[in-house]
Parts: sequence; C-alpha cells; structure tokens
Amino acid sequence: MWSGFDPQMRRELQNVRQMVGLTHQAPTREWPLFFEAEHDALLIVREWPDGSVTAYLTSDIPGSSQHGGKYSG
Repeated sequence: MWSGFDPQMRRELQNVRQMVGLTHQAPTREWPLFFEAEHDALLIVREWPDGSVTAYLTSDIPGSSQHGGKYSG
C-alpha cells in the first residue's frame, strides 16, 4: 500500500517551496564571494529576512570580460 511521498522527495519539495517563497522577498545582505575566470562566473551569497542563506553563480556581471573588462571584486 502506498502511504505517500518518499521522505527525500518531501525534503526536496520543501526546499523548492522555500526557494519560491524567497523570490517574493528582497535579501537583507548579499556578498559577491568568488570570481571564477575560467567560467566567467561570480559566486553570490544572499542572506534572507528569515535568516536562511542561499548561493548562486551568475555570468551576468557588469564589467566582466563579456562586457569588455574584468570584475575587480
């Protein structure tokens, strides 16, 4: 008898719900931490009003090699 979702799947769905909820908020702090020149990407860490922390890579960087310069952060 099937009693519901796998516990791992439930955790993953909860993470998705949390991330969707954050899209409607503004971060309280944001830090550009590391520029990876090989991939022309910047690692950004954000702190949210609820105290959670997220990180992402972006290649949309003003002043990066794509835009005629190098990030100096």
